[in-house]
Amino acid sequence: MQNEDEMVNDLKKALTEAGNKETAMRLLLDRQPEVALMTQLLPAIIDIAVDSTGFNGIILARALLRKYKNELQMREKLRLIVDTYLAENDEWHYRRITELYEVLNYQEELASFLRLCQANANPEIQEIADDAGLKK
Repeated sequence: MQNEDEMVNDLKKALTEAGNKETAMRLLLDRQPEVALMTQLLPAIIDIAVDSTGFNGIILARALLRKYKNELQMREKLRLIVDTYLAENDEWHYRRITELYEVLNYQEELASFLRLCQANANPEIQEIADDAGLKK
């Protein structure tokens, strides 16, 4: 039996390796570890949900995050991690973040994020707010 630190390190590593990401997320979905462990893995899971181009990875990451959507600790940390993607002004990231907030039913975060999209100088990012029906 591994101690928790070793397990977290192994899972962090697996979540960043192409061949192991989906397996690691399926294991986490099956085991549903405690919130304290999940908050340590959250940056890697959000990276898969936001930055991944693999459809299965995005779906699994979202499913995993949905399991913990009512945990305040996870919600607060998610917002902080999402903020790290904003400076890149990458439409792909902005769209995946919008979808993530929708999937998690984080209406307050979604509304705030869409206003941020609307105010962005990039027309492709502004379009995200338009697509969501945000009124100007």
